[in-house]
Amino acid sequence: MLERDVQERFIGFISGEIEIPQANTNPIRIYKELVHYRFDEVIRNAMPDFSKVLGEERLDKLIFDFIQSKPQTPYVWQVPSLFMNYLLDFHHVDDISYASDLMWFESIEVELLMGRYEKPRVECFNWETPYVLSSSMRMKVLNYAVNKAEFEYVQEHPLLMYYHFKEHGIYFQEITLFMYKFLSYLQDRLPYEALSMSCEDFEIEDVDEARELLQEALEEFTSLSIIKPN
Repeated sequence: MLERDVQERFIGFISGEIEIPQANTNPIRIYKELVHYRFDEVIRNAMPDFSKVLGEERLDKLIFDFIQSKPQTPYVWQVPSLFMNYLLDFHHVDDISYASDLMWFESIEVELLMGRYEKPRVECFNWETPYVLSSSMRMKVLNYAVNKAEFEYVQEHPLLMYYHFKEHGIYFQEITLFMYKFLSYLQDRLPYEALSMSCEDFEIEDVDEARELLQEALEEFTSLSIIKPN
């Protein structure tokens, strides 16, 4: 019990929750500064554009407040996502309309880059085969084209991000709302069923034509392991 009390008090010093006695000479101050520096370094590197938007003073203050909230993760690369969730949950950046989109775009790149993936199987796309979205991809309908550094409201901007197994890097691709809806349905339906439902949503009568238009993109998504056989 005593050891736990000591650990909790130490964490309190580091997070800033407890004031460090004789701060100018207390060695605990060095640990506190190192923790802040490490968080600052990771967040700035993962979210360079958003860090610039916030500015030095505001970013420094938000990181300090974030540390005080005692974020818990064994992996330092998860810090940007935790920081994003903290800012959104406590409405610290409500004045920046595109904050959510920009933070997602920048933090997801780190998350995908650090993922652990099985070596993908190279297969041809088949409309009769069940598929799921790969863990090496993410997609979201954004309100701002942040991937182009454009921060004017556009209402709907579907974006797909994925890990490229040959290039060993993260790529993004703009997709249509129709494709976004199709991929969403694909999680628990056969491709031809997902296509029919998507066509119904968009009031498209010629399903065969829609199928032909999607064919090339789905073959590419399969080759890139953005979707994979279930």
